[in-house]
Amino acid sequence: MPENKHLRLLLVLLYIALGTLGLWLTARFLVPWLLPFLIAWALAALLEPPVRLCMDVLHLPRWAAAALCTLLLTALILGLLFLGAWRVGYEVAVLLRRLPVLLSGLPALSDWLEKAVYRLVVAAPVSLQDWLRQALEGLVSQGVGLPSQFYDWLLAAVTGAASALPNLALFLFTAVLATYFTSARRPALLVFLRRQVPRPWLARFRGAGRRLKSTLGGWLRAQGLLMLITFGQLAAGLLLLRVDLALLLAAAIALVDALPIFGTGTVLIPWAVLELLAGNLRLALGLLALYLVVWLVRSLLEPRLLGARAGLPPLPALMAMYVGFRAFGVAGMVLAPLVLLLLKELHDAGFLRLWRD
Repeated sequence: MPENKHLRLLLVLLYIALGTLGLWLTARFLVPWLLPFLIAWALAALLEPPVRLCMDVLHLPRWAAAALCTLLLTALILGLLFLGAWRVGYEVAVLLRRLPVLLSGLPALSDWLEKAVYRLVVAAPVSLQDWLRQALEGLVSQGVGLPSQFYDWLLAAVTGAASALPNLALFLFTAVLATYFTSARRPALLVFLRRQVPRPWLARFRGAGRRLKSTLGGWLRAQGLLMLITFGQLAAGLLLLRVDLALLLAAAIALVDALPIFGTGTVLIPWAVLELLAGNLRLALGLLALYLVVWLVRSLLEPRLLGARAGLPPLPALMAMYVGFRAFGVAGMVLAPLVLLLLKELHDAGFLRLWRD
């Protein structure tokens, strides 16, 4: 590092800019190109215990054990995808059939909102009435147009999903083949990768890998299990309450609950309030009861599953979500906190020095 403090600052800024550019290029190009092979590596690691079991119990060669386990896993995943796609397709079809009926009530809703805005503006101080009227009228016009925009977005999403089927089929086929090849040659691949790492770095990589496996891997498993439990509770509760599109809503709320800072109450409590204002007392009480059950179960399970594994503080998690959303959309909002948590674990392991403790 040079002695001149200004030159040191320029070098630090240059390193930060190069690191940011490298992360952006990796996320924008490298990860999408290598995603089926990264998934294959993770699935091969997941299949390693069953593959060894088949080799020991059935006395199969490794390539045959890898082929058998890959076929069984592929059949299971395709079956779950088929059932999920069938149910999602059914609920999307129901939603598309009911949207025209919902949209037909927009004129009455618009009149009611205009009257409510007028009463609110009249009750405000005279000096604020013009500004308040323009602001509220803009909000009302945007709110009334949301259902039609959602209808257009939903049709575009369905059309885009149908056009993406060939690419999805190629992606799945590549991931399945890569999983088999990786599993069949996993010991040799591990030896090859170890040879590419300099010996002084190898011990640090192993230490960081053990830490990541025990902390970040355990955190991901715990969060995935909590998300599945939350989805199951929400799906069962919404089906019991006879809510249409129960599985779609349960999946969306479970995804919101998995995000840092947010929770099921972000959706269920406002929904219950709206149903109460609309006079649907039974559904409102049912949603509140469902929220309490989900909150209670999560409060009991989260300390046991997560233990002492630290997550992200609220402010860095919120910053990561916002920056990820601005840079990569919804996927970035979900993945950016995970990347930040990965960097935090690497820093805590001593592999990276990103800030002073």
